[in-house]
Amino acid sequence: MTPIQRLPHSSERESLTDSFGQFFEPVLARSEEQQRLAFKVRCDVYCHEFHYEREEDCDCGLEMDEYDQDAVHGLVVHRPSGQVAGCVRVVPRGSEAPPGELPLERHCGHTLKHATLRPSLIPNAGICEISRLAVHGSFRRRSGERVSPIGDVSVPDISTTERRSFPLVSVALFLVATNVVKLTGKPHVFAMMEPRLARLLKRSGLVFSPVGAITDFHGRRAAHYIHVDNAIAGLNTDLTELYGFIADSLRGAMPPRPS
Repeated sequence: MTPIQRLPHSSERESLTDSFGQFFEPVLARSEEQQRLAFKVRCDVYCHEFHYEREEDCDCGLEMDEYDQDAVHGLVVHRPSGQVAGCVRVVPRGSEAPPGELPLERHCGHTLKHATLRPSLIPNAGICEISRLAVHGSFRRRSGERVSPIGDVSVPDISTTERRSFPLVSVALFLVATNVVKLTGKPHVFAMMEPRLARLLKRSGLVFSPVGAITDFHGRRAAHYIHVDNAIAGLNTDLTELYGFIADSLRGAMPPRPS
């Protein structure tokens, strides 16, 4: 997952939710066209910019793998331009290929050392992984930096007020994923992340527990775990409000869970 930025200081904004909602919209990628937008952002970030994946493996400029078919994909869309600012996916365990295996088990299963918080020790029906979080470089870079490794991106001139909301994109994607986890009834959440990202999320109240050794996978990363109820309960006041806004925005976007 790409690093998140420092959240705006309280003196820099009146309300995180007002700032975010004015310029960004959370969306679930239900259609094939919307999912392709997510895969395009992933290709731009993971292949062209950070070279985590090989560019030649991006079919038609789309970064995809065998887990995408069963995943729920979330987007954050920049309202003024219509551009996808970032994407994330929630992968259920048990139905994707290879059967019964999360992506982190496939790539980093040897690092999972926790005595109890391992996917293999939790019933498949309650497990998922948050992965492939990517924020487009246009929404991470400094003001005035117009040329990126992936070329010029047509985003209109951006006000100072609008740019202050950019660091919220990464956190909002985690909150979109958290809402998806809650709606799908898979409360045991795993994710591979950098130690620095885990520390930054902790400041927001998203306290993930490390459950694996640090390994070299797209940089130094480790497997982490959180229960969705603890994630929601631990959010600070500002992010509780933002989570509520995102939950309201996504209400009705997913079909009801089978009883």
